Amino acid sequence: MTLLEREECTSEEAETYSCGSPSIFSQACNNETYIEIWNDFMNRSGEEQEKVILYLEQEVQKPRERTGKGRDERTEHPAYTPKECYQRISRSLRGTLKKRQIPLGTLECLEEEMLSFFSVSPEAIYVSMMENGYQRLLLHAVCQYMDLISASSNFKGKRQVRVINRHRDFCPPELLLSSYLQMRC
Repeated sequence: MTLLEREECTSEEAETYSCGSPSIFSQACNNETYIEIWNDFMNRSGEEQEKVILYLEQEVQKPRERTGKGRDERTEHPAYTPKECYQRISRSLRGTLKKRQIPLGTLECLEEEMLSFFSVSPEAIYVSMMENGYQRLLLHAVCQYMDLISASSNFKGKRQVRVINRHRDFCPPELLLSSYLQMRC
């Protein structure tokens, strides 16, 4: 009965069951992105589905880092200095960032997108369809710098990037990657 639309509920049924706001299940069924992800999952082989489920279970079981009584001390820890954040970026990505003329405007836009998304919803999953391989590369560098986990995959013939925050809270570095790169030049 909770899946029924409000207008489908009779007054007699409304007394027995709550026909208020739609359930999370009905909301998911009406979200095209969730439906596409579900269909992609269902179209995989049983072995691939098991790998995805195992990965998700491992991510859930990882202890989320949280210190003190709601106070996040990552900004005070030496591992979160701009230099250490830069060192978190994979060696190959750091090499690319050193060799090429980086479009700082694009990098700043990607940083702003991550900041605005995870500042509002630190435990949500960011999903973006990005056809431009260089922009995906920059996004992966930004994510590693901000201590976020990112992965690219094929989705309906297009490249999709998924980003998650491994922490309960989102604490961006005091100096963004674009500013750090400008200082190093």
